[in-house]
Amino acid sequence: MTISTHEQSKLTAGIIYDALVRAARTSAPCPSNTELCRLVGATSVATPAHSISRMAKDGKLRVTSASNGREIHIVELDITIFSKMRTKTKTREHETAQAEGTAARATPRPAPVYREPCFRCGVRADIGCEHTPAWARADSAEMI
Repeated sequence: MTISTHEQSKLTAGIIYDALVRAARTSAPCPSNTELCRLVGATSVATPAHSISRMAKDGKLRVTSASNGREIHIVELDITIFSKMRTKTKTREHETAQAEGTAARATPRPAPVYREPCFRCGVRADIGCEHTPAWARADSAEMI
């Protein structure tokens, strides 16, 4: 026995409505379309969105969409549930950059070692050329 498309959409709407009521009663945030999609077993994220819009047209829900989420007012319970507030991308990027900057400051820069041979004697500064200034020698670079 197969279920018709109309009966399937009614079952889906019932499951989604129950999830919204459960969230409202437990003071949980409004479930996302992805969470509702997993709950219903649908493969398209549009399925819960269409179901919610149909319930809004029927007068069971009042949906207000905003740039940072949505609010769903359940008319029967007279309760409004809000979606999770999304953090802005700039904030995440800023936190990442701040953490990387802190890690970069904690690690000291390597001392400069000049491996060019001296133009006078042909000995490198890190080996022990006497003509190389003290700041360019490997043994004094550790003191800086």
